[in-house]
Amino acid sequence: MSDETQPKNDEAQAGPADGTAEPVSTDGGGQDAAGATTEAPSTQAGDDKLSQDEVQALLRGVEDGDVVAGGGGLPDGQVRPYDLVGEDRFVGQRFPAIELAQDRLARRLPQSLAAFTGTPSEVSVGRPDLLRYGTFRNRLETPASLHLFTMAPLRGHGVVVLSPELAFGIVDRFFGGSGTVPGDLAGRTSSAIELQMLQRLVAAVLADLAAAWAPLHKVAFTFARSETNLASVALTGMSDLMLLLPVECGIATGPAPLTIAIPFPALEPLKAKLGEPRAASSAGPDGEWRHVLAAAVRDADVTITAELGTRDVSTRQMLEWRAGDVLALDAASDDPLSLCAEGIRLMSGVPGVSRGSNAVRILGPSE
Repeated sequence: MSDETQPKNDEAQAGPADGTAEPVSTDGGGQDAAGATTEAPSTQAGDDKLSQDEVQALLRGVEDGDVVAGGGGLPDGQVRPYDLVGEDRFVGQRFPAIELAQDRLARRLPQSLAAFTGTPSEVSVGRPDLLRYGTFRNRLETPASLHLFTMAPLRGHGVVVLSPELAFGIVDRFFGGSGTVPGDLAGRTSSAIELQMLQRLVAAVLADLAAAWAPLHKVAFTFARSETNLASVALTGMSDLMLLLPVECGIATGPAPLTIAIPFPALEPLKAKLGEPRAASSAGPDGEWRHVLAAAVRDADVTITAELGTRDVSTRQMLEWRAGDVLALDAASDDPLSLCAEGIRLMSGVPGVSRGSNAVRILGPSE
């Protein structure tokens, strides 16, 4: 070791002359006591945590007014548009009218399934739900048993989704099998005969759905066609909501799901009917209200007029009238006058004088 380097090493070991400890930096690189260069560990990508110095800087900025607390507000005089009729306000909302229709469907559907399976089937319905069409489509397996239907007078199409377990179990039971579902149904497609059977089943489900919705609104749910992938079908916009009506159908191996999906924008004409059902009106009229209304009518002021007679004239003749002109009427001097209440003829009478005032003596109802 040379003489020039020895004093430097001794000085490094001794530290500063005043005896104070030299601060060690943790932010960046530096040299250790042996003179070797050390690097601070680099911040990991995607680490969104603030350091203590950054927190203190933000607090000082808020106190000085350089940083606005609660950011995201708009400047004075500006407004943020808000869609009051958008579909997001329906998310999480219950639709009692549709829930009642679901209950009616649960009572009718077992009979339709029994016609295909030959044995009674248990059916349970779930609560109606709303889901984005894009999310709904992405959750479907491919290939899937999808059956589109129309819903006149409503516009657009809905879809009935049969789970692989339900589709296989129904077809197997119809052709004399036990309905036991194997475990390797993924990716299985239906044959032409099986597809025809499933379409008949869907038609029966849609008929029961129409009957269940009849008290709410008469909708003709009619089978249209079958698909295996919704990617080629545009039922509605990807961000639009779908009304999902879940149904569980019992088969040999247990409950199998069936889902009826309807684009929520298609239900726009029925949105006023989807809430709480209206209470039925009480039988018979309200006697007290009828008495009060009759008393109010009797105390109402009515203007009575007596018509001397009438005559049709043109606008030109009316504009030529002057003071002193004589207008001949279509009634004779001894003809009875018509008494009118608010312009409606009620009685007839003869003119006269009573206590110094013009008067009419009533003869009877007007002819």
